[in-house]
Amino acid sequence: MSQVVQAYMEQEWKYYDMNLAKALEAVEQDDLEHASMYFQRISWALHSLAKHN
Repeated sequence: MSQVVQAYMEQEWKYYDMNLAKALEAVEQDDLEHASMYFQRISWALHSLAKHN
């Protein structure tokens, strides 16, 4: 795996982690509109990561 792809994947995992934390926080606060937005971002990150595996 090239260093560029590896760096990209690390960035995507950080994006995933950040959005997962925000989604869980939003769920705890019963803010389902924002939670949905964060979960959508998580799905985009996972889709992007799946392309490189």
